[in-house]
Amino acid sequence: MDSTPFRDLLLHPAVQALVAAAGKVETHLVGGVLRDNALGLPLKDIDAVVASRGKEIAERLAETLPARLVLLGGKEFAAYRLVAQDLDVDLWDRAGTTLHEDLARRDFTVNSFALEPHTGTLTDPFDGLGDLARRLLRATTAESFSGDPLRVLRLPRLLLRLPGFSADPATVELARQSVPHLTRVAAERVRDELTFLLEPEDAGRGVALLVALGVYPGLWLDQPGAPLPAGCVLAEGEALRGRLHDLQQVDAEAAAAADGRIARHAILLRNLPLSPTHGTLRDVLARVRDAGYLTRQTTEDVALVLALDDLPVDEVDLRRFLHRAKHQWSTAICALGARWTAGEGLTRWQAVLPRLADLARREGEALFDPPRLITGADVQDLLGIPPGREVGRLLDAVRSAQVDGHVRTREEAEAVVRYRSTG
Repeated sequence: MDSTPFRDLLLHPAVQALVAAAGKVETHLVGGVLRDNALGLPLKDIDAVVASRGKEIAERLAETLPARLVLLGGKEFAAYRLVAQDLDVDLWDRAGTTLHEDLARRDFTVNSFALEPHTGTLTDPFDGLGDLARRLLRATTAESFSGDPLRVLRLPRLLLRLPGFSADPATVELARQSVPHLTRVAAERVRDELTFLLEPEDAGRGVALLVALGVYPGLWLDQPGAPLPAGCVLAEGEALRGRLHDLQQVDAEAAAAADGRIARHAILLRNLPLSPTHGTLRDVLARVRDAGYLTRQTTEDVALVLALDDLPVDEVDLRRFLHRAKHQWSTAICALGARWTAGEGLTRWQAVLPRLADLARREGEALFDPPRLITGADVQDLLGIPPGREVGRLLDAVRSAQVDGHVRTREEAEAVVRYRSTG
C-alpha cells in the first residue's frame, strides 16, 4: 500500500530515533499516530510495536530522545512509555504474537493498521484506511468490546475527537451488548473516560451516545445497560451551551472560569430516574463517589452546584448565592440555567445573569469570604461574657449580616452583636 501520506511522519526525529534504537528488530508504527497523521491532526504521541527486545529498545530510546521511561502493561504484555519534552512514545513488545494478532486486538479499524518505518510498507488487514476515508468508527473484530468493556466509553470519546466521524451501526450494537460488563472495569479507568467525555464544549454528542448505548442512566444507578428513562438530560446538555454563551456575552472572564464538566455532571445526576430504593440524590452521589467514578473534589463541586437549585431574585438572594457558590458561581448559575430552553424561566434567568455577574465583579471576594470585622475575644469584651456557643452564634450573625450587605464596618458589626445579644 502507498505510504505517501506518512512520508513526513517517517522523517520525524522521534521516529528516526526509534528506528535507530530498534536496529534490525521488526518495528511498526501503529494506532493513533497513523490515524491522526492521515487525518491531518496534530501529532500528540507516537505508538509503536516491536517484535522483541522491547525493554532494551525502550532504554536505548530513552537515552537518545532523551525521555523518562515508565513501565506499562503487566503479566499479559510488556509496554513502555517514554515521556519526552514534546511528546510521549508508547512502545509495545508483541513477543510471541504476530503483527496480525497484535492489530486484531485493537479497538477500532482506524487504529488497526501498521506502518513499517524502514520500507514504508503499510499493513491494513481490517481496512482501517478505508474507514478513515469513510469517516467511520468500526470495531476491529466481534470481540473488540467483550475483551475490554472500557472501549464502550472510548467509542463516544473518539467520536468527539475525530471530526465528522460516525459510528457503524453494528459496532454500536456490539458496544451496547458489553455495557453491563462495565462494572468489571477498574473504576478509575471509567472515571478517566467520563472526564474526557464531559470536558469538551460539544460533550452533548458524547452524552447522546451514552444514552443510546444504555450507559446512562444505568451506570450511575449501578444498573449499566438497564432500559431506564434519561429524563431531560440531552435537552439540558444542549441548553448548557446556550447558557455558557449567554455568560460569555455578559462576562468573558467569568465564562472562562465556568467548569462545564462539573455542570454536565450535575445535569446527569439531577436527571436520574430515582426510585425509593435509590434513596436521595445525595445518596446516589455518595455511592457514585464511593464506587470510584468521581473524585472526592469533583463530588464536592457537583454537590454544591446541585444544592444551588433556586434562581436568586432580589439583592439579598444574589449575595447569598455568591457566598454559597464562591468561585463556582459561574458554573452553578449556568447549570441552573440549563433547566430552561425557552419561555418565562429562561427570560428570568437572563435577567438575573448580568446583575449576578456585576455583583461578583464588584464584591466577589468580600462575598465569598467576608473579612473578619470582629473576633470572639472582641465579643467577650464587648458583652462581658465567657467563651462558648453564644460567642459563636453572634459571630455567625455578623457574618450573615456581612453577606446580606448590612454590615461593612467594625462599628456596624458591634451594633449587630449588641442587638442580637438582647434577642
